[in-house]
Amino acid sequence: MTLNDIKHPILYSTMTTLAYNINKKYFEDKHYLWCTPYFGSDYQSPHFTVPPSSSPIEIYNTFKKEIEGADLHNTKIRLNRKGIRKGADTMLALGKISQEAYDEIITISKRATNEQFRPLLCVISRIEAVPYYKKVDVKDRANPLSHEYILSNLPHSVFDIIKIG
Repeated sequence: MTLNDIKHPILYSTMTTLAYNINKKYFEDKHYLWCTPYFGSDYQSPHFTVPPSSSPIEIYNTFKKEIEGADLHNTKIRLNRKGIRKGADTMLALGKISQEAYDEIITISKRATNEQFRPLLCVISRIEAVPYYKKVDVKDRANPLSHEYILSNLPHSVFDIIKIG
């Protein structure tokens, strides 16, 4: 289902404060967001939305719990560190950042404290997201029935950020 086909006017995503600030500083305030038209997860509904691992509120809460619990086995934070490095790899390969910027991002991702991974809820207008979206292939979704999209080079001007609690 394309973004033009869905009825929901809003898309949701969760990113970390660190990822947001790296995007702002090094990638011209352009953002890469994995998103869904569903805020939460209702995997027991006959109309399947998204599983917990793709639910923006579940992801938000997981980051929050890992930070508040000082969890040294923090899976989400560790994955976000890797994701930031993967993004830097891609941007370097595309020639969008210098080697110096790449090296800084890698060092920042390794040295950042857990508190710098505070979650941010992103609220995105579906209509404004259309030029930036790509459908997630079924094999890459958290569940083959879920609606998941990738937004690349999304300018901050087309989404809002909300901090919960």
